[in-house]
Amino acid sequence: MPILVHLADEREKASIKRNGIKIGKGRKGIFCMPVLSNFYISHQWLRELKRNGARTFIGIYFKLDTKVLVYAGKYNEPHRQMELGVAIKEIMTLEDPLGYELIVDRKIEPKEIDKIRLLPPKIGWRYFPHSHLRRPTCACPVCIQRGSIKGRKLREKLEPPSKKANFEQLLARLMKESDEDEIDNLLWSIKSTRRRSDPNQLLFLLERKSDSVNQSLAMALGAFRHENTKKILEQLLESKDEETREFSAYSLLDLYGREAETYLKKMTDPVIYQAIEEWKKL
Repeated sequence: MPILVHLADEREKASIKRNGIKIGKGRKGIFCMPVLSNFYISHQWLRELKRNGARTFIGIYFKLDTKVLVYAGKYNEPHRQMELGVAIKEIMTLEDPLGYELIVDRKIEPKEIDKIRLLPPKIGWRYFPHSHLRRPTCACPVCIQRGSIKGRKLREKLEPPSKKANFEQLLARLMKESDEDEIDNLLWSIKSTRRRSDPNQLLFLLERKSDSVNQSLAMALGAFRHENTKKILEQLLESKDEETREFSAYSLLDLYGREAETYLKKMTDPVIYQAIEEWKKL
C-alpha cells in the first residue's frame, strides 16, 4: 500500500497519536501527499502552511489502499475524484507537480498511522509555487498575513521600521523572561539575522533544563558565526531529547556544511543520520 503524508502542527502530535487525523472544521477532508522519491515534492506544502503561525511541523505518515477514492488536483484548479493509485501515477507524470494535493474525505484512524516524525524547518514554497520568482510588493495584511512565518521580516523589508531591537536588548529581555513561549519568540528574533556575537551569552538557557527551550536555542544558534557556536551545538547533540539533537544537527549543517556532515556521520544516532539525509535534499 502507498504511504501518504499529512502535515500538522507539532503541538497536535499527542492528540493525533491518540485519536488519528480528524477533518478540521470547515475542511473538505484530510489534505495529504504521497511519499515519493522526491522528498521536496512530497513535503512541498510545509513552508506555505508555516505562514499560518506554527513554528514546528510534523509529518504523519499513513497507509491507504490504492483503490481508495480521493480528490486530486492543483490547489487552484477543480479537483477530480479518482482512485489513489491513479492519482499517484498522475503526480509522477506531471511536468510541474508543485501545488498538487490529495484530499481524503474521511478521518484517518490511529491504527492506519505508520509513523510521526519532525520535519526540517526549511522546505517547500511560500505564497504560491515558484513564488521565489515574484516577491510581494505590498506590506498590507492582505498580501502578508499577520502571524505568518517571516511575515514580519518581509514587512520590515518593504516598510522599514524606525527602530529595531538589537541583540543586546533581546538578550536583556531573554534573561528576565520565564515564559517559554516568549523565550521561543525572542530566540526566533535573535535568529532572524546572522551575527558574530559570542553565543556563550546564551548558555544560561541550558540551566532551565527544558527540552522546548533547548530546541529553540539549537535553531537560534544557526545564526551565530562564532567559534563558540560549534561547542554549544555539540553539547546539545548529547541531549536525550530527539528534537534537540535534530535541530542541533540542522544548525551545524547550515553553518559548516560538508565539514559538519563529515563530523555528524561519525555518530550512530539515527536521528542525526536522518537530519543529514534531509539536509542533503534541501
